[in-house]
Amino acid sequence: MDHERFFRNMIEQAEQVWSRVVSSPRRKVVYTVNGVDYTPLPDRFNTRRKIARYFRRFWGKRLTRVMVCNLNLRVVKGKLCVPAGDVPLLPTMVQSLRIVRNRPNQKVIRAVLTGGATRVRIDYRLVRTGPSSPFSIAKRTAREFDIRYRSCPAKPAAAAKPTIKPAAKLAAKPTAVRKKRKLLKTP
Repeated sequence: MDHERFFRNMIEQAEQVWSRVVSSPRRKVVYTVNGVDYTPLPDRFNTRRKIARYFRRFWGKRLTRVMVCNLNLRVVKGKLCVPAGDVPLLPTMVQSLRIVRNRPNQKVIRAVLTGGATRVRIDYRLVRTGPSSPFSIAKRTAREFDIRYRSCPAKPAAAAKPTIKPAAKLAAKPTAVRKKRKLLKTP
């Protein structure tokens, strides 16, 4: 029973970290860029690295990268900013929880989240690297329906440098026996 309470608290906190970062700016400063209002983040979240480290308390590398991408961060006047506005209501509270697979370093947990207008059933895969390290969420289902976890477009390729490939060895022609052609005698 104690494990279920631990995982319930962990999932609730993990689901709320994205909203905490988006709602953290309390300043009245607003910058408008291309018709979108941006507000600077506080010092606690003033770099992408700090935000990623905050997310990594609960989430794996891939989901952390996706969540940071979905923040729509922008540097305006030397400050990292997020779009200003209200945070949409997202399901973050665990209504019920069940441990589906229980292994020492890997757990699969099925939870029903409530909040906002919907109830959502989600499967989480929690992993840890060693017996004393904490669990982190490596996979989460129902990602396409939540703005926090939608896939981000791939980064644009850096300026392509011309690559010099080593000279390929020319393939040797097959050695076939050639017949000699007879020359025609001219009259």
